Amino acid sequence: MLAAMAPLLALAGVPELLVGLPDLDRLRELLKRIQEILAMGGIALALAASFVFLLAWVFSHLRQPSRTAAHPVLSTLALVAAYLPVALTLVAALGWLVPALAPLTLKSFALAVVTAAFAWCLAVAAIVIGGSRQNLGRARRALLLAGTPWYCLAVYLSTFL
Repeated sequence: MLAAMAPLLALAGVPELLVGLPDLDRLRELLKRIQEILAMGGIALALAASFVFLLAWVFSHLRQPSRTAAHPVLSTLALVAAYLPVALTLVAALGWLVPALAPLTLKSFALAVVTAAFAWCLAVAAIVIGGSRQNLGRARRALLLAGTPWYCLAVYLSTFL
């Protein structure tokens, strides 16, 4: 069939077009370098966000427990909300091991990062409001758990280098 189309292709100028194409190996190297730069930028962003989560956790220890009993609604809500990003990060990690879940890896990382930001805001609000030692402990644990997707995302993106 290709032999029958050869005169038509020659008339259309396809051989000259193929000769004028750039070296595909150079193009492949350029695309690989662009991917490496994007991966390094993503790793830097994930590490910066991880440090923000860790610094918030460190600064949360400056908050002293209050003497009056406070209702643990916000700290408990922050802790429960912080387990959702951890579960989504687990789904992303399973995407490496179970081929059927591989298409969900980046989607679950993205959703985990968004929910982690929400959980982080709740945990910071719980620390600002304060409460008993148990309430502050829940809020601090929520801060650490909310940072989990960022820690794992930095490791995941480093595999592309």
